[in-house]
Amino acid sequence: MLQVYRNLVLVFVLSISLWVTAAERPEEITIGVIPGGNPAQIKQQGVALAQELQEIIKIKTNIYISKDYNTLIEAMKEKKVDFAFLTALSFVYAEKTAQAKVLLKKVYQEPFYYAAIVSLSNSKIERFVDLKGKKIAYVDSKSTSGYLYPKAHLKKMNFLDSDFKQIVFSGNHSQSIKLLEEGKVDVVAVFSDDAKGNAGAWTKFGALDKKKYKILWISEPVPSDPFTVRQGFYDKYPNTAHHVMVGIIDIFEKPENKEKYIDILGSKTLMPATSRQYDPVRDVIKNLNIQIN
Repeated sequence: MLQVYRNLVLVFVLSISLWVTAAERPEEITIGVIPGGNPAQIKQQGVALAQELQEIIKIKTNIYISKDYNTLIEAMKEKKVDFAFLTALSFVYAEKTAQAKVLLKKVYQEPFYYAAIVSLSNSKIERFVDLKGKKIAYVDSKSTSGYLYPKAHLKKMNFLDSDFKQIVFSGNHSQSIKLLEEGKVDVVAVFSDDAKGNAGAWTKFGALDKKKYKILWISEPVPSDPFTVRQGFYDKYPNTAHHVMVGIIDIFEKPENKEKYIDILGSKTLMPATSRQYDPVRDVIKNLNIQIN
């Protein structure tokens, strides 16, 4: 299905390129990336991806590594960023405040992933009631798996912020795992690759054996992270937007790139996405009475 979609996009691009003038092509584009994992690794992958995409689309391609989710959304809002890899939650914000349009979504094990609440296996935390008086690390207030879904579940369990001794926002999943291993927090909210908690942030970023971790909770499926474009850019440069989409798919489909860009593009495939696929995230936002503005 993805190959059929790719071919249709390519036909569209080639057909309209016959009459698109140079003036209707931007001089350069900027792609924004979220700081979800190891920042240094993401920067390295981002720069390499931009260079490879530039060779394909023949337009100068810049990479923008944001320090946090809010910064990336604001950069898109201010037209400093044209395309962006977002999380499900940050996309919902960006769609409302920066007119982001979803194009593709990443696929790891499945077209979705999960949120998890994790502690160390030697901790005395067994049930949610045991979290009272403990320290928790969230990733960011706009992180789907690192905040929104865990927060919603804690609310469902009648667990309040005031029940924690301390709440920390680490900035990324890698840092959350580091805080847990160093004993600076008792529990963390991070992503899980599967519904059984066999793999996740703790296996990807942890220095400890995975048996050293205790999975307290796994969420329902979370829509996978999307690749988006500013609606204004898409309206003005539709040919370029589709060239970028095809270019990124082509880059991902090269066997040698499956691991090279894993933190940005995912590990299995890229597939078309629609805004409606993120309705479950909007429902969680509504349940928590979060205002998007």
